[in-house]
Amino acid sequence: MNKNEMIEFVSRKAQLSKKDCLSCLDAITELIGEVLKRGEEVKICGFGKFEPKIRQERVGINPQTMEKITIKQSIVASFKSSKELNEKLKILSIIFDFFCVFY
Repeated sequence: MNKNEMIEFVSRKAQLSKKDCLSCLDAITELIGEVLKRGEEVKICGFGKFEPKIRQERVGINPQTMEKITIKQSIVASFKSSKELNEKLKILSIIFDFFCVFY
């Protein structure tokens, strides 16, 4: 699902205009980005947790020259799904496996 599909779905489900849904989604993603930049986490109950993670400096290889290079330390966004979301996915997996047996 891409951003436009998400806006379409939320617009129908919440009975809001697409413009309002776009504004909300943009505000939410901006907020999550700002909170992560401050080094804090964002928890959404029943969905999951976004948090900044530090990727340590490491040695890599330039694929064009095969030369070893140092990749600097960086901060990346990480997402951990909640127990509730994992349970929903687990149920879908069980249903999928069940129907695959018959096909």
